[in-house]
Amino acid sequence: MIDRYALSPLKDIWSLQRTYEIWLEIEIAVLEAMEELGQIPRATAAKVRKTVTVDQRRIAEIEKTIGHDLLAFIRSIEEQAGKEGRYIHYGLTSSDVKDTALSIQIRDSIAIILEKTKGLQEIFTKKALQYKDQLIAGRTHGIHAEPTTLGLKFLLWREEIKRNIKRLEQAEQVITIGIFSGPVGTYSLLDREVEEIVCRRLKLNQAPVTSQIIQRDRHSEVMAAITISGTTLEKIATEIRHLSRTEINEMEEPTPEGSSSMPHKRNPIISERICGLARVLRGNLQAALENNILWHERDISHSSVERIIFPDSLALLDYMLAKMIGLIENLVVRPAQMRVNLEMTRGAIFSHLLLLKLVDSGMARHSAYRIIARASESAAARQLPLIKVLQEEEEIATLLTGESISTAQLLDDIRQMSRRIIEEAT
Repeated sequence: MIDRYALSPLKDIWSLQRTYEIWLEIEIAVLEAMEELGQIPRATAAKVRKTVTVDQRRIAEIEKTIGHDLLAFIRSIEEQAGKEGRYIHYGLTSSDVKDTALSIQIRDSIAIILEKTKGLQEIFTKKALQYKDQLIAGRTHGIHAEPTTLGLKFLLWREEIKRNIKRLEQAEQVITIGIFSGPVGTYSLLDREVEEIVCRRLKLNQAPVTSQIIQRDRHSEVMAAITISGTTLEKIATEIRHLSRTEINEMEEPTPEGSSSMPHKRNPIISERICGLARVLRGNLQAALENNILWHERDISHSSVERIIFPDSLALLDYMLAKMIGLIENLVVRPAQMRVNLEMTRGAIFSHLLLLKLVDSGMARHSAYRIIARASESAAARQLPLIKVLQEEEEIATLLTGESISTAQLLDDIRQMSRRIIEEAT
């Protein structure tokens, strides 16, 4: 995890100190469950809780010798616990503690991400309503197509964010799992009732069946939800980058940074950063999918991967959301330039309307299409309005009159439909 792209409080969930604290919380919860079932002396858990603290220095010393982080942690707390220390980690495997802790860390991280994602959804709702009448050139294949509204762009993004919220909530539910099922998932060392009690205390669910580990399709689903959310932010950032280009100039980041050598430059660096970080998320998803395939009841080829991809991916998405929230809240919008760009094609943006008018006048569609396509090229070359060039065609001069063509009415119809779609959705 790189501090530059990690924010508190999410990054603190993944600190070494917090990881050890969660491990200790799990170990004590198991002692409490065993006490409740009468399997160890009463007050064992309370004594351990009172006497044991996380000692990172001592854990590091032990790990340097034995090369096993969890075992080093266990030995360090056993040293502090006195005679009650013999019950610590009783009947547990490393995966019982580590997998359960990982579930807690992912769950708590998703909760923070969901809060930010819902905040971004609300911002897009406000922007959609604010710009429901703001006309802008719609573009397909990067080419002017027909007019749309900026409000509809914002609504489109808002609805995708809404779907991301559902995916993240589903991922949160899928990963909220604890495990205390022993070496191969048969509860040979602990009663299943211990797992039930501990999971209830830690606000986790039990899996119907496990091996020694929680199955990694759950973790892949989480990473997929993270990655899809990241690609949504990348999509939005890419659009902002395009609309910020000099030759379009319809919007701009609130505080664009310039070039170190060219003072006039106003670069969309936040959007570019979001796009770059989304690539990292996609790479991490591939690694998460590879972790599904483990040997028999488990191996640990997934472990080293997850130490990187989950803290990094969750921190990156949290950071990307924070940046996108600031960007959209303060986005610079240029309505005047949007009007200029709408007129750039000299009416060709209304070619579909003209096509339908000719068809309604009795002309075959393929003939009308061919004529308008040819006239559009001529209008662009001669820098004349498309309607004027079309009216030079004897074949259709009488079919297209000023009275029969109302681009103003078309634009008003687009505004009305934009209002309807946005108001119904919000």
